[in-house]
Amino acid sequence: MANSLNIVPAVPSARAPRGIVLLGDPNQPGTRVPWVDWEVEQNVWHSASTFRMRLPISALSDPINLNYILGTNPIQAQVYAGFPPNPDQYGTSDLQQLIIGNVDSINFDPSGRTVDISGRDYTSLLIDSKTFDRWANQTASQIATTLAKRHGLTPQVTPTTGLVGKIYEIDKIHDRHGTTEWELLTWLAGVYDYVVYIQGVTLYFGPKPDPKTATPYLIQWQNPDQNSAFFQANVLDLGFSRTLTVGKGVIVQVHSFNHKQKAGFSVTYPQGKAKGITPGTAKAPAQVYSYIIANLSQQDAQERAAKIYNDIIRHELKMNANLPGDNILVPNVMVQVSGTQTPFDSLYYVESVSRRMSFDGAYRMSVRGKNHSLDTSVIPS
Repeated sequence: MANSLNIVPAVPSARAPRGIVLLGDPNQPGTRVPWVDWEVEQNVWHSASTFRMRLPISALSDPINLNYILGTNPIQAQVYAGFPPNPDQYGTSDLQQLIIGNVDSINFDPSGRTVDISGRDYTSLLIDSKTFDRWANQTASQIATTLAKRHGLTPQVTPTTGLVGKIYEIDKIHDRHGTTEWELLTWLAGVYDYVVYIQGVTLYFGPKPDPKTATPYLIQWQNPDQNSAFFQANVLDLGFSRTLTVGKGVIVQVHSFNHKQKAGFSVTYPQGKAKGITPGTAKAPAQVYSYIIANLSQQDAQERAAKIYNDIIRHELKMNANLPGDNILVPNVMVQVSGTQTPFDSLYYVESVSRRMSFDGAYRMSVRGKNHSLDTSVIPS
């Protein structure tokens, strides 16, 4: 049976993968600690990236020992990975930092002699902080800079024009008072068609890069043929799904703020469709997709909603794959799948990339993606 997989590494390398975990007080260099395994998940913009690591109790020593981990708050964690020139002697300068953030939870297993710690990157600082400021006399870029510095982050901010107080006055759709700082920034990013995300200790607030202009990450598949009874691929496994959302029903909402018209509004397509189950029917609730697109007129927004609706109900493809680990694939790079000879040979926007390394195992990663832009967010039914 032709059911075997001949693995061709995605990024061939004669070097052995290595990883480093640092723990310590925030704003300090951190102390290198032994580890059994770790996992880092890098998410798309607007979400925090996460980490999880398992440490052997027997190998922990001063100053980062078990008592320190169990009794200290906050604890900063850093994870590095890569392919150093000398796999027997290497430091953080030989690797790439995958994540830095604070520990959220600790699980102590005395029988297994391990301690598990998990947390989020510094996006969590803004997610966990509410703002009651009105920001009436500041621009969006000034707010982004203020919030970054408030949490000790380095702002990399593209200037904006127009006072936020005026936007509050015109846009009656959203009430930002009492929301989290992260919700405020993501809303402002949507108003200006910007993106906001945190990488390392830097907060980025500026125009969206177009992932289609970057060289895509290639996933190549070759079906068995008369010359070979084996599949060949540069992945460990590959899977796809197609969501037949038209049977459930789809609603598209487009929110926009038009600077020239000084108006904020929302449109829905199809018009007149209400979210939820209609009394007296047994139909499942519609799946609602919500977009924020800046500087549209109401007619343009309606046309855009109709186009998005038609694209979604015609085809929504999802992809997932497990691969040998590398540091090239990141959420703002698209994935090009080829060779399956099916409609799933397509470009995919990356939802998340998860990397895993174990002390006695290999460096692995998994990726999830969709074939339409991730600017949309599905509103739960």
